[in-house]
Amino acid sequence: MKIDPASSTPENRGAVGWALLGASRVAQQFLIPALRTQPHPSGEPGRGDARIVGVYSHSSQRGNAFAAHNRLARAYENLDELLGRDDVDAVYASSQPRHQYALALVALEAGKHVLCETPMGLSLSEANALERAAQSHGVLLVPNFAYRGDAALARMAEMVRDYAIGELLGGQIINCAPLPSDLQTWRLRPDGGGVVLDRTIHDIDLVRWLFADEVDQVAALASRRVLGQDVDDEVVVNLRLRRGGQLIQCHDSFVTPHRFSSVELYGARGSLRVHHWWSRRRPSELLFVRNDAVEVIPVDGPDYYTATLAAFHQAVQNRANSTSGTGFLALASDGVRNLQAALAVLESARNGWSVRVE
Repeated sequence: MKIDPASSTPENRGAVGWALLGASRVAQQFLIPALRTQPHPSGEPGRGDARIVGVYSHSSQRGNAFAAHNRLARAYENLDELLGRDDVDAVYASSQPRHQYALALVALEAGKHVLCETPMGLSLSEANALERAAQSHGVLLVPNFAYRGDAALARMAEMVRDYAIGELLGGQIINCAPLPSDLQTWRLRPDGGGVVLDRTIHDIDLVRWLFADEVDQVAALASRRVLGQDVDDEVVVNLRLRRGGQLIQCHDSFVTPHRFSSVELYGARGSLRVHHWWSRRRPSELLFVRNDAVEVIPVDGPDYYTATLAAFHQAVQNRANSTSGTGFLALASDGVRNLQAALAVLESARNGWSVRVE
């Protein structure tokens, strides 16, 4: 087996050391490639800003196969052994949602910075406990709402802050794409699956981030027509914001084909629209619409995982230097509030009435 050179060479010492908790598809396809492209702060060729120390999986067979396939130095059967290593600075927790809380908590209590896949837990009590653990141990807890790092969405956020479309009046988010057959596992089980915790929670994060406001009330309708015998496979939800009172409609589906994902913001002086924000098959694009005129806004930047990891590494460096700053990253409090609103969506869809988000 050819070992990942970033795991073993002295040239990369001083870079952020990572432990992967969960031999997941997202870690293999997105996180590991993004980690291996992070430049070293020195800018020296051949030196990276990340080292992958090892991977832990609940299944030793899966962990060993994952390490071999991804050229990692080692798979660990003992989680405490991996987290006890001094060269592990940060942890990426990307197991199934029912395992996320326990894995993130033990990593935080070991004094490691944590990038945690969403949701951070399956209840508000779990998410709040993780936030408290991060605060008490003085480490970062970043829920991986990575779409904030998408180049088109980042440019949209800048234009909103610059008042390019004037006062925000409302918006719409569409995230409809058939769930691939290889993902039709835990996402279709009730202990953390369903379209709301997989997709709508990301809509909620984008709404809170772009509008700089909190969700005050939700009203949702959901269905289980095709895949969702035990969980919702499609949802339409209206969100009302707390301070501004705007209405935003979100449509998320595991079963609706032939629609591209979009984020649309309506302003008094124009609208902004991002297409293909969820897709990895083509780059996202940003459009500025005023009256009947449509202008394509140029955007440039790395993919959202690469951008997220660069911001995470900078935040770790800031913490080491006793300075503040986390860039566009979602914080632990965002993870709590996004989950709170997502749970309200589930309650609304289940009971058939609107739900206030306290």
